[in-house]
Parts: sequence; C-alpha cells; structure tokens
Amino acid sequence: MIIATKDVAVGQPSKRFIGIFSLAMINCAAVLNLKNFPVMAEYGLGMLFFYAFSVFFFLIPTALVSAELATGFPGEGGIFHWVSKALGDRLGFLAIWLQFVSNAVGFPVTLIYLAALLAYVSGYPELAARSDYVFLVVLVVTWLGTGITLRGMRLTSFVTHWASLLGMIIPGLIVIFLGISWILCGHDSYTALSLEALFPRLNSVEQFIFLLNVFLGFSGLEVSAAHIQEVKNPRRSYPWALLLAAVMIFAISLLGSLAIAFSVPKEVLKLESGVLQAMEALLTQFDLGVLTPWIALAMALGALGHFVAWVAGPARGLLATAKCGYLPPFLRKTNAWGMPSAIMVSQACAITFFSLFLLWLPSITTCFWVLMAMTAQTLLVMYILLFITGIVLKFKYPQVKRAYTVPFGKWGMTAIGSLATLACIGAYIIGFLPPKEIHFENRMLYVLIMLLGNAFLMLPAWVIIRSRKFHEKSAPKQVEFLGMEK
Repeated sequence: MIIATKDVAVGQPSKRFIGIFSLAMINCAAVLNLKNFPVMAEYGLGMLFFYAFSVFFFLIPTALVSAELATGFPGEGGIFHWVSKALGDRLGFLAIWLQFVSNAVGFPVTLIYLAALLAYVSGYPELAARSDYVFLVVLVVTWLGTGITLRGMRLTSFVTHWASLLGMIIPGLIVIFLGISWILCGHDSYTALSLEALFPRLNSVEQFIFLLNVFLGFSGLEVSAAHIQEVKNPRRSYPWALLLAAVMIFAISLLGSLAIAFSVPKEVLKLESGVLQAMEALLTQFDLGVLTPWIALAMALGALGHFVAWVAGPARGLLATAKCGYLPPFLRKTNAWGMPSAIMVSQACAITFFSLFLLWLPSITTCFWVLMAMTAQTLLVMYILLFITGIVLKFKYPQVKRAYTVPFGKWGMTAIGSLATLACIGAYIIGFLPPKEIHFENRMLYVLIMLLGNAFLMLPAWVIIRSRKFHEKSAPKQVEFLGMEK
C-alpha cells in the first residue's frame, strides 16, 4: 500500500457527514464486545450486582461527563483537549497517551477472540488453542484493519456502522432470544435461579476481580469525541448518540451475559470463545446448528469493526498533541485522506509487539486475561483524569454554554465525578489480583508483570513530555487551540 503523506494541517474545516445513528454505531463498535459476555456469565445472577455497580459508578458517569465536555468544549483532540483545559497540557498528553497505548495492549485481546471465531468458521476449531495460529491472525487483522482506517473516516464510519449492526447487535440479540427460549421451553438453567443467587458472596477481595472486566466492557464512550469535526450538529447529535449507544450497550451486555449463564455450563466456558460455545449449544438445541458458522463469521466482522473503531479515535486524538509540540515531526504526517498515517503505523507495530505475549505466556486464556487486565488499568488512570477534568471545568468555566449539562449543576458534577473516580481507583487496585480461572500459580510473578507493564506503558509519555522542548519549534501554529471557545 502506498500512503501519500503531508504535514498535519491546522484549522482546515472538515465536512460533516456523521449523523446521530452512525455516531451511536461508532460508539457501540468501540464499546460493545461480545467477548466479555462469558466472563460475567461465570457469576450467574450475581452478575446483576456487578453490572448495577458498573452502570451507576462508571457507564452513566462516563456518558454524562463526556456529553457535557464534548458539547461545551468541542475542540479537536477529544480527551486531550478537555484535560489540557482543566489540568494543563502535560496531563492532557498523558490522558490521550493512555487512551492510545491501551489499544496496543488491548487489541490482541479482541483479536484472540476473532481468531477463535475464524478457527470455527474454517472447520478446525482446535486451531484456537494454538499460539502460533492466533499470533498469525492477530498480525494479519492488525495490518488489515489499519489499512482500512488509513483510507479515511468515511470508509471507517461505514465499516464500523455495519460491523456493529451485523456483527454485534444482531448476534447479541440472537443470543438473548435463544437464551430466553431455552428457559421458556422447559430446559434446566445452568445457573441458580433464586433470590439468594442475586447477591454474590463477597467474602474476599477476589470476588471483585471480574468488576475490572465490566469496567473495561463499558469503556470507550469518549473515543468518538475525536471525530467531532465530522459530526453533523455535534452539540445536539453527540448527547443523543451517547444516550442511544449507552442504552444498547447496557441492555445487550446484561441480557447476553444472562443468556450464556442460563444455557452453557460455566465449567466448559472459555474466556476467548464462550459466546460461540453458547451460540452453538443453543442453535443445536433448536435444530439450527447449520447457522452457527454464518453467525460466527458475522461475529468476526463485529470484532473487526471494534478494532477499526479503536484504531482511528485515539490516533487522531494523539495527532492533536503535535500542535502543542509533543510529537516529533515524523509522527505529524497525515495521508491523502487526512488520517495520521505515521501514528497509526506505529500503533500497528506496537500491537505486533504486545502480541508476542501469545508466544510467551503458558496458555491463550492466561494471555487473554493478562492483556485485558493491563488494558483496563491503563484506561482507568485515563478515566480518573477525565472525571477530575469534568469537575474542574465546571468550576473553572461556568460561563461556557453547554448544550448538555450534568444534572444538579456544579454539585451534581462533583458528586458524579468523585464517586466515579473512587470506583476507578478501587478497580485499578483489583487489577493486581489474578482470578483463579487463569491458573497463575505464582501470584507475586503476576503482580510483578502488572507493575512492570504499567510502568512500561507510562514511561514513553514521561520521555515525550520531557523532550517536548526539542519539538516545539517545529510544531505547527494554532491560535487559541487550548483557548476557550467563543
């Protein structure tokens, strides 16, 4: 592929072609992921506690705070722009860096799931347990998805729109429908259906480990803010798109996880392919097994759409930091479609590097969890900065008109932001505890891996911030980039 490049342009108007539904689909593609369902299914009806906690202390605060920030401060760069206005551009850079680098760690998790789906479609499901096969799929899809995104936001929006609809929402609804039908047809549920089962036994901190996965499963609503220059009437469209996406994400995630808990024994569930196991079991029960490969192919398309949605947003947000002198000249290149080609190619190289964990860790499931937990911890630090930013900007710029505001004004934002911040800190700490399901015998080694992983991911941000003065002279000029909108 030949990629024409040019220096990043400043202040050029973008054509607005993304409507409310398309933006909602981009959010669904970025957040909703069927691979998370079997993780929560392990808790049976007790998952309702964790979902309720995550919705009230993470999903709703993220949607409310992001909607206010995007409509009050619709500048280029998304979270970088917001955090820079509140806490300074150094912490703004750290926020967008954490969002960006979490992709390099988290993408292999999504692509492991995609590899399991493709193995089933090919007729050789045993391939999903082979590290070399999964590694090869990760490499191919990484560079394929990057190539798609490099062709611009029109193609990216088209792919994420249809991939989300055909590969996530429709299969998710099928899982829900079949799971409910399973119970209504008189089959025994594989999870306890009682009042006591609604309240999980929280007799140790380890019971909260899967809370980390729910937080990760609900992360990403703020990513679409990087595309706000292409959104039609963003002050009106953005809040409605977030509301629509949040409702669909929560409903499908909760009901899909319950459907799997009802219909598949948790002893045979695998973290990387549990959705497909549930789908196959349910379709077979209803003599529809012939549809399984086709649905698996659709789910693989959905995983590709999830990948594409995350490739574009953080990369474009990181490009905005070039205007404040944070990136060296070679990373400021954009291609003929206005996409940050140098950053995206570098991102693909980083994903390739982290995919090597597949060849090093003892099993695919272990790799799946380690990378998932590391991704969640990285993003949680970013969300802490986001919620603090919401509070600071509410008091710092009370005169700025916001098309949407968090209920109850300053005190409403303070309460929501503070509670969400505390929840994120707690979830971050939980990330250092390995679940029993991954059979990580040496727990201190696991903690060490997580500590080193966190340090390794944050170190480049510190280096770039320290070297900013070497890049400031060559940075393109932008008038009032961090200034208050008129």
